[in-house]
Amino acid sequence: MVKSICVLMLAAVIAGSSIGCSHSGGNAVQPTPTPAPLATMTKEKYDKINLGMTSDEVKGIVGGEGKLISESGDKSSPDYTTTYQYQAEGNPNGSAKITFRSNKAISKSESNL
Repeated sequence: MVKSICVLMLAAVIAGSSIGCSHSGGNAVQPTPTPAPLATMTKEKYDKINLGMTSDEVKGIVGGEGKLISESGDKSSPDYTTTYQYQAEGNPNGSAKITFRSNKAISKSESNL
């Protein structure tokens, strides 16, 4: 009886140490987070976007972030400019581009939406 209790306790200690221990001397591989899928654009969404809108307002219309294709200036500068491209929904040859300066839409263009 005592022997079986000792065996069970030893098994519990071994199981607990292998389950709870994830440190491998600083060489543990951290999982890479999966990026959120990029939003797609339709003509209806595009027509709702107005110059002067913030990037958050545009994301709200489109349903998420586009692909950052251009960035210039310092992020803290009023001249910080970004351009995002959105793939057309259901059309691999269509896209829309929105350019922001100081977090406000300053231009937009589309092709084959």
